[in-house]
Amino acid sequence: MPEELLYGPVRWVRDGAVARIELASPDTRNALDGDMTLGLREASGRLAAGADDGTLPAAVLTVQGPVFSVGGDLRWFAEAPDPSARIAETATLLHETLHTLAQLPLPVVSVVHGTVAGGGIGIALGADIVLAGTAAKLRVAYTAAGLSPDCGVSWLLARRIGQARALDLALTNRMVTAAELEQWGLVSRVVTQETLADEAEEAVQALASGSAPALAATKRLLREAGEPPTAFRTE
Repeated sequence: MPEELLYGPVRWVRDGAVARIELASPDTRNALDGDMTLGLREASGRLAAGADDGTLPAAVLTVQGPVFSVGGDLRWFAEAPDPSARIAETATLLHETLHTLAQLPLPVVSVVHGTVAGGGIGIALGADIVLAGTAAKLRVAYTAAGLSPDCGVSWLLARRIGQARALDLALTNRMVTAAELEQWGLVSRVVTQETLADEAEEAVQALASGSAPALAATKRLLREAGEPPTAFRTE
């Protein structure tokens, strides 16, 4: 029987050799409020524990509803006595979660359908393999809300698509289509909406049946590629 836990609006399921983290707040379009942020941290921590003991070779990140995530919950931020402090606290927790996922000794697959914006971009595109449906769209959205990017979005965009395109997306907040996401290398591949779930499951199961040490070493090597030389020191 699968093991299932709920961390607020975040659902954690372990089914054999695969763990699944699901953003399960479709009514809010999976907005990143306090409960969602804490839930993601707890779920990623549980994932890290399974990875450390060698019993989890693969993980998948999905969402409920037609929207991957609209990013930070602006209304929830504005309701705080000190909105800036609430934003900073939320960003710090999300950064911890993203760092945990990036450092896991196992591959993480994200499944993107619908719109992804703001901090949701860091969650979706921070995975090792990003599968997107043909209806997927991306909008940076930060400056439209009077904010600057967090959750590694500025670093991720500039590193993957170059400064010129990153500035275009971040300053104009124009919507980017799935075709552009694939052409620019922001996602691993785009598949039809009808086959997205099946393709994701096939990819995750293939990873789960592979060599965990080889997958861990390959992820580490490729994530360190292009980093400063100190990243390769062994002492």
